Amino acid sequence: MTDSQLALLSVVALDAAVAGFVIGGFWFSVVLLRGLGNKVGYSLVPLGFSRPKGGTLAGIGVGVSVGVFAVLLSMVVNPLSALVLEWLGYSTASTLQRPFMQGLTDWVRESPGMAVPAIVLVVVVFGPAVEELVFRGVVFNGLYRLGAVISTRSRAKEGSVLPSGRVLFVISALASSVLFTLLHQEPVLMPILLILAMVLCALFQRTGSLLPSFVAHATFNSFATSLIILSGLGILDIPI
Repeated sequence: MTDSQLALLSVVALDAAVAGFVIGGFWFSVVLLRGLGNKVGYSLVPLGFSRPKGGTLAGIGVGVSVGVFAVLLSMVVNPLSALVLEWLGYSTASTLQRPFMQGLTDWVRESPGMAVPAIVLVVVVFGPAVEELVFRGVVFNGLYRLGAVISTRSRAKEGSVLPSGRVLFVISALASSVLFTLLHQEPVLMPILLILAMVLCALFQRTGSLLPSFVAHATFNSFATSLIILSGLGILDIPI
């Protein structure tokens, strides 16, 4: 098994563990709250497991549109980001993800029947699903709800200055988006990832569902994944 295959397997294991921890932690909290007399259910709706406002098809359509827009925007932002980093003295000739991506390309070349579905499932489906659950469903959603609760309880205090809903959104979205961006450890991609993450927070906030943000995230990831697969199959001759 190659390093890239091991890395892909480790991503699956880590994502599965994180998803299990998040959902298990949510249900454990529900058990504790019910034990204290609070009438709360086990539904995962508070985490974003719900039908998007406007309907499922509309949510999927918006997600695809946002993902395609993010891909097009990255074609402008990424080169500018690379130029700025090079101007600052940072070499962009070798990125942190390049060895991994090259390994995936080689795997597609050697065993396309196994590599292609595995890469698509992990990079386009499983990875974005878990990241949306964590960063939009838990981190952003949790920070925003916490801020709203604190703001509501502070209304009774005379003379207190309360942040507006927009301010709460910006603070919560920025905090979760910065964390999301830093997790990827790719300096050249940081600007576009930060923009994407902020937009995904807005999409989640507007629709009340993880589905549109997941579709947008998956659509965005599918572009780089397609390049890896097409390069490995010899259809495109592009540097990875």
